[in-house]
Amino acid sequence: MDGQFDMLRADLADMQITLNTASNSEHVPEVEGHIQTVKEHAYAIYNMLPFPHLLTHMIIELIHFCNFCLNSFPTATGVSDALSPRNIVTGHHITYEAYCQLEFGSCVQTHGYHSNSMVTCTTGALALRPTGNFYFFSLTTGRNLNRHNWTPLPKPAKDINHVRTSVNYVCILNPYYSCVAN
Repeated sequence: MDGQFDMLRADLADMQITLNTASNSEHVPEVEGHIQTVKEHAYAIYNMLPFPHLLTHMIIELIHFCNFCLNSFPTATGVSDALSPRNIVTGHHITYEAYCQLEFGSCVQTHGYHSNSMVTCTTGALALRPTGNFYFFSLTTGRNLNRHNWTPLPKPAKDINHVRTSVNYVCILNPYYSCVAN
């Protein structure tokens, strides 16, 4: 925190809240433990994926997905036995229909805007994380898509090879781009 919240100390004290800030180089065991838990979940999901490499963008989305999952369920040491941290902060309940239909890295055909023209209206993509809709990694553009309609597909070898060649292409073009090998 580096003291950036110290200005709130008096206001919080009026509400009987004790502010405990950490110094610049101080480690907070609770936070370090949470970071380790997120890393363990990310490693577990990463090692189940059929892709030997992931783009840095996909790794960032994997960490978002892990945080989302960890904050979606109550913990034994949490504030509430019945409410998840996400529910306490946002007031939103997790439902299977909105948030749990796809795993990270699932192959889908996303359905975007379409008209009566002959232009394709679906895009091959990989599921990244739920948002009420879902974020997907487009296999044609390499960008995030936010969609609410999709058709799940098995992971074909051409999609696995597409991710593999995209990672190799980015690493060759920019040696400073972070590419992680499995």
